[in-house]
Amino acid sequence: MKKTTKRLTASLSIILIFNIKTHAQITLTKSKAEDQNEWELYLKGFVQTDYTVDFQDMKSIEGFAAQSITVPQRNIASSNFSVKQSQIGLGIKQRNPKGDDNFSAYVEIDLYGPNGTTAPRFRQGYIKWKKWIAGQTWSNFSDPDIFPNIFDFIGPDGLLFNRRMQVRYSTKISPKENLSFSLEDPNTPSISLPIDSLNWKKRAVIPTFTAMYRYGDEKDYVKMGALISPISYDIKYSLDDAYQTKTMIGWGAIISARRYINDLNSFRFQTSYGSGYATNNSDLNGEKYDAVPNPANRNLLETLPLFNVVGMYEHWWNPEWSSVAYVSYSKVGNKDFVPKDLAKNFQNIGLNLVFQPLKKLRMGVEGNYGRVRNFQDQKAEAWRIQSSIALSF
Repeated sequence: MKKTTKRLTASLSIILIFNIKTHAQITLTKSKAEDQNEWELYLKGFVQTDYTVDFQDMKSIEGFAAQSITVPQRNIASSNFSVKQSQIGLGIKQRNPKGDDNFSAYVEIDLYGPNGTTAPRFRQGYIKWKKWIAGQTWSNFSDPDIFPNIFDFIGPDGLLFNRRMQVRYSTKISPKENLSFSLEDPNTPSISLPIDSLNWKKRAVIPTFTAMYRYGDEKDYVKMGALISPISYDIKYSLDDAYQTKTMIGWGAIISARRYINDLNSFRFQTSYGSGYATNNSDLNGEKYDAVPNPANRNLLETLPLFNVVGMYEHWWNPEWSSVAYVSYSKVGNKDFVPKDLAKNFQNIGLNLVFQPLKKLRMGVEGNYGRVRNFQDQKAEAWRIQSSIALSF
């Protein structure tokens, strides 16, 4: 009887520790101002430990990126231990007597330091006032809600999933419809410049414009969005010439959806297409796929088309065990002048088994397989096994 009582007490203690807040945050303090507005300061985040084993050589160590698989094939095994995915955020929000959040601010870091170090890195930081957001957070031309219950930092390689400096306006146009617009960092485009140019350089001039429409409820929804991304750069052909600024337009469109068949099964889907928007892809962010020089046209840059499609299925075996399976495919437009070492297409599949004994504690194992083909028609493939444990607060 005493042993049973001790076990029950221990179990209740653990539950209390890991369930401080049902919405995964710790309230540090609350106060009420003279105008009856309530202010709340809170902390949230998680600590995650990852151990990965790769069976082929690839540049991306912390997250599985098929585009980064070394070509030609190099079957070299390696392993990595990391806590870099861990995140911590500090926020403050104001709630008026009606219960509405009129003002909030939030800042968040992870541990992806420069040059591969485990050091704090700024991740998000923004101020929200009524229908406006200003600062760095998830791009309006992405869908963070589509991300399934997986451990990999990058996720399915075809997703559009990046954070941007921006100013965004969002409004509800009906009980099930939301519309948002944003102006985002004009320095976002990632381009390739001619190696033998006279110091040609990228120039940030006009912000990227995005629009996103959402229809549905909290669980089931469809999103449709569009992006217009002006890409500017300075050129000259002789030392005596003055620089001239050239501007071209990148564009993209996205459809994203989530559908719960029941409480245990859900499907997620995302596809996108456009030209000159590749840096919005989670794999190609900053990899200079938005535009490349055309030697047949005075080395002037031309945007590259990109097509992505991702399908995901999440299943809960019981309240503690779940699995996610997904498949992803991306293809870069075929043009004669594209550098031969760039990826022509890449794809990956993933499968995991997650054990979540407590609401804020999850652990499991995940497998990823990917393939890449470059514009020289060289191929390579890679496997990764990842085991992780994560504690939220």
